[in-house]
Amino acid sequence: MSGELKILEKGTIFSSLAPNDLKRLGSLMETRDIQEGETLATRGEKATQVFILASGTLLIAMDDGKTAVMETPGDFIGMELLSSKGEYINTVISLTRGEVLAIKRDDFIDLIQEDSALAETIMDQWHSFLTETLPFVEKEASPDTEYHY
Repeated sequence: MSGELKILEKGTIFSSLAPNDLKRLGSLMETRDIQEGETLATRGEKATQVFILASGTLLIAMDDGKTAVMETPGDFIGMELLSSKGEYINTVISLTRGEVLAIKRDDFIDLIQEDSALAETIMDQWHSFLTETLPFVEKEASPDTEYHY
C-alpha cells in the first residue's frame, strides 16, 4: 500500500490531503495493469471507476476533437462519475503499457459524502488541476455535468 500512497502524494489533486485521508483513499484502490491500446473509459458509458495514473501514458479523447495526454504519476481521470448523469464524458485510452489505481464509483462517492471537508479539498484541487493541466477545456454550466457529492 505504501507505493500507492506515494503516487497519491505526487499528484496535484491528492497531495494536499492529510495522511489519514490518504490512507482512507488508498484503502479503496485496486492496482490494475493496463496494456497499450486498452480503452479504460468510453464516452457515454456509465462511469464505474476513477483512475489515478501510476505509470504509463494515457490519452484523453474529448468530444470536440481535443485531446490530452496524461503521463505524470498521480494524474487523476474520471471525475465525471460524480456528474448527475454518471457517464464518462471522455474516452480514455492507454498509449503505453502501465498501471493505474482504480477506485469504484460507489466507494469514492461514499467516501466524499461522509466527509465534506475531504470532498471540498478534492474538488478544489480537481478544479485547479483542470485549470493548470487542461486550460483549453471549456467549463460548461450544464445540469448534465453538475457535480453532486
